[in-house]
Amino acid sequence: MPTGISFPVNGLAEVCFDVFDGLDCLGDFRHISIPGLGSAVVLKSVVLALMAHHESFSIGGFIFQPASGEIAERNRPTPLEEIYDAMPGLKNELRYNRRTGLPKKAPQPLIPDCFQAYKVVTTGRACYVVL
Repeated sequence: MPTGISFPVNGLAEVCFDVFDGLDCLGDFRHISIPGLGSAVVLKSVVLALMAHHESFSIGGFIFQPASGEIAERNRPTPLEEIYDAMPGLKNELRYNRRTGLPKKAPQPLIPDCFQAYKVVTTGRACYVVL
C-alpha cells in the first residue's frame, strides 16, 4: 500500500491480466495475444469489468502489477509499465508516433474520477493500487 494510505475495510481485489497456466505455481502466468484485439480495447474491457466487480461486491479497490523483464517486453512497442501508468491517469504526457514522429493524443485515464490511483515501486517493480 502507498505510504500513509490505510488498507480498505472492504479489502482489495488482485487483478491478473494474463492467462493462468496450471496450478503448480501461483506465479505461473504467461502473456497471451489475441489477433485483431488491440491493447486499448483490452484495457477498456478490463476497466469495465473492474467497475462491474466493484459495484457487485463493494470491494475497497484493486491492486495490480505489470510483468517485467525480457519475456514480458518482447515484441511490445510500448513498455507495460508505461501503459499501466497511463491507464489510471498517472501519466498523461505527450507521446509521439515512432514511425512518423507526429504527436499522438495524450492518454486519457480509463478509471472514473471517483477512484484514486497510486503507484508504488519496490525492488525495481511497479505496483498499482486503485481505491
